Amino acid sequence: MTVDYKKYKEFCRKALIACGMKEEAAEAVADCCVMTDMLGISTHGTINLPKYIRKMKAGGLHGNTTPSVISEGPTWARLNGEGGFGMYNGRYAIDLAMKKADEMGMALVTVSDSGHFGACCSYSIYAAEKGYLALAMSNTNKLMCVPGGKGNVIGNAPISYALPRPGKHPIFMDIALSQVAKLKVVQYQREGKKVPDGWVVDENGMPTNDPQGNNFSMCPMSAHKGYCLAFFVETLTTVLSGGSFDVKSWLFTPPETQTNTGHTMLVINVNKMMDPSQFAERLEEYTASIVNAPKAMGSDKIFYPGEPNWCGYDAAVENGLVLPDATAEAARELEELSGLKLEDAII
Repeated sequence: MTVDYKKYKEFCRKALIACGMKEEAAEAVADCCVMTDMLGISTHGTINLPKYIRKMKAGGLHGNTTPSVISEGPTWARLNGEGGFGMYNGRYAIDLAMKKADEMGMALVTVSDSGHFGACCSYSIYAAEKGYLALAMSNTNKLMCVPGGKGNVIGNAPISYALPRPGKHPIFMDIALSQVAKLKVVQYQREGKKVPDGWVVDENGMPTNDPQGNNFSMCPMSAHKGYCLAFFVETLTTVLSGGSFDVKSWLFTPPETQTNTGHTMLVINVNKMMDPSQFAERLEEYTASIVNAPKAMGSDKIFYPGEPNWCGYDAAVENGLVLPDATAEAARELEELSGLKLEDAII
């Protein structure tokens, strides 16, 4: 299925509202999820909207709340997400961080008691497109093993940065600190595929290519390095936010279960530190030094971080957004849940 991305985003927005979400939140959720699809991260995009809606209808997510301020200062704030959608709370937090950075040069904003917020890059890119250098991160339920242990001990600490480039797409990175995101393993299970070596271990801590159900643990990327970085990210998103240490899986728990997820946003206003044109020139010079480096045998291009995703994004803008089969099925399910029709968005 191929859709016009603007019409598809509008369909998603209206469907969320029809299912009981307030307009401001629906706009944030639809924008984040469709952007994520366009960047090729379909596991974290609109495929999850029916799951979010069922969770909202069961009371595990709140569609009409607004984050409240727990405490704040000129360069920081701690917000309570009030059990609301992670995408709305994440956008709210990074908007506040940008506002504070306009005055003070940089700001850090945390959110506790939130929901799953999808792909971190939908927040860092959002800020970078407005001229800020941004870092976005979230905690997760315990789904990753640690060196020397077995079972799920720590979250996989998704994190993203984005760098502003006037007139061009931001440079960005979006990773989880496990070998891959857990939703990638779920995708392999759904498609009946064996997972590659090194992705997961079983309940006894032994490597497996055939994880059963949810009885597996993600492996940290680069062993102790991924573990140590995840520890830091969880300190910012859980300890510093004042959030719960008992984050629940949004995917593998009953829909009425609140997830208690935490997020952290860090924004730097480049204009406060140097002339923005100077920063832009220096970043382009540095980027050129990387992408124009000598190429390995058989390689015809060196990409800057995020460039492959932007190639897919531009193709979606020009030719339409191609929805993977599972995402197309979710879109049809969204029709049923909302009573709205998708046909106007299909190309």
